[in-house]
Amino acid sequence: QFEEREGHCKVPKVYKEDGYALGGWVLNQRRQREKLTPERIERLEALGFVWYILAEQWEKGFRKLEQFKKREGNCMVPMLHKEGDFKLGNWVGGQRKTKDTLTPERIEKLEALGFDWDPLTLLWEKGFSKLEQFKEREGHCRVPNAHKEGDFSLGNWVNSQRSMKDTL
Repeated sequence: QFEEREGHCKVPKVYKEDGYALGGWVLNQRRQREKLTPERIERLEALGFVWYILAEQWEKGFRKLEQFKKREGNCMVPMLHKEGDFKLGNWVGGQRKTKDTLTPERIEKLEALGFDWDPLTLLWEKGFSKLEQFKEREGHCRVPNAHKEGDFSLGNWVNSQRSMKDTL
C-alpha cells in the first residue's frame, strides 16, 4: 500500500498496486492536471492528493522548523538534527545554500520566524559580546580555557579566535 503522511497520499513513481502501475498513473495525473475535469480534481483532492510535490516538501520543512522554534526558542538547528524522521538540519542548510533562488515569499516566511542566514556570524557576535562582558568585569581578555559565561563556553571561543588569528 502507498504511504499516507500528514493527510497526503505519497505514491512512489515505480509503485504498483496489484500489478497496476499506480505510481505512473499518479505522475500522469499531475502532468495532466489542466486537462482533468473539475470532478476528478475534486475527487483526488478529497484523498489528500498533492499536486506540487516540491512545494509540499518545502512547506513540510517549514512546519518542522516552526515546531523546532516553538520548542527551542530559536531557529539554530544543528546540522544532523531530525524532527521525527525529517532531516531538519539538512533542510535548514539547504535553505541557506539556495537563498538566492528562494522566492521572496519563502524568504519572508523564514525571516518572520527568526531564521538566521549566517549562523557562524551570529555565533561569533555572541562570543565577542561575552568577551566584552568578561573584560568589563575582569579588566582583561585572558579568559581561562574552561571558563563559561552563562551557558557559553567563552574559554573555547577565545582559544579558537587565537588559533584562527591569521584567517579571521
